[in-house]
Amino acid sequence: MAGHLRFLFGRSTQDQVRHQEVRALVINKMSETFEAVANHEAAWIEPNIQETLGVICEDLHISKRGTNQDELSPVFFEPLGTHNVPQPHPTQDQGQKLVKEIFENWDKPTPRPPTVTDQIYMLMYRIENILCTSARDYESEYGWSNTLSDYAKWIECGDIIPELVAEEFEGPLYGSRGSMLYFGYIARNQLNRPHTLLATLTKSDADERLSRYEAVVILTVMLSRLEGDECLNHNVIPVMVISVFPGFKLRILEAHYDYRGLVIRKSDFLSFVNGDAAIASMDILASFMCSRMIGNTMDPHIMTKGLQSLHSRATIQVGKSGAES
Repeated sequence: MAGHLRFLFGRSTQDQVRHQEVRALVINKMSETFEAVANHEAAWIEPNIQETLGVICEDLHISKRGTNQDELSPVFFEPLGTHNVPQPHPTQDQGQKLVKEIFENWDKPTPRPPTVTDQIYMLMYRIENILCTSARDYESEYGWSNTLSDYAKWIECGDIIPELVAEEFEGPLYGSRGSMLYFGYIARNQLNRPHTLLATLTKSDADERLSRYEAVVILTVMLSRLEGDECLNHNVIPVMVISVFPGFKLRILEAHYDYRGLVIRKSDFLSFVNGDAAIASMDILASFMCSRMIGNTMDPHIMTKGLQSLHSRATIQVGKSGAES
């Protein structure tokens, strides 16, 4: 709340009024999209009805170096690139030793063939170990541990409800028997960033189409954070989703809401079917989970087509100029 007060005192009355108007418009339009998606009966959203529901799907093309290949706008996550992800710590037991054990045991036969449930949980547990347990070789700050989640400045939400999702959305969030929201991370308070990292588990076979549950989870988190007390000075809630499916595969989703509706950028599936594939895919995944949190989440023109597009291009150009200088 203190951060919110400092933010408001730095604005003119006219700007404050405009900000509240934009937030109200975002919440209203997003609520309409949520109702449309939540009432959609099919488990998968066909491309030809996405626009009717208020959902825009875009491709998220990822290079082998774990970077974006597209010049999309606006952008809220900037992946590190596999070459910039901190390496496992050379001496700590939870560093190189843990990572080595994870990948050496990847192809180890199990007593019985893994069920669909086994597959999604096995993959998720390994991802959690890489993100939250494996010690990394970098200088930690403020006494934080040196895991990838700490490096990326993520803080885990202990209780999804009500820490991340409002109680009113419990039904849509947990009403699906074949899918679940597994974890949620938010940016450290000091960053004043509304960026959010989620992981979902789905028991249905992987499908190129967007699932209704993926969209519902994203919308419930966005609405909950916008209507809560922690993101009052923001009108955009960027969300990244690690969406895990049977067959040891997952895809990365990046989402935000603007004048077009719910914009979801969807990657191809990353394979973790064997140790060799898992090493390459985990490096790419780590690059994205450790993304820099960027973008203007207070954009007053986010719901205005022409101005929002112009503002986003200007922001990108300024960023490029700064990087080149």
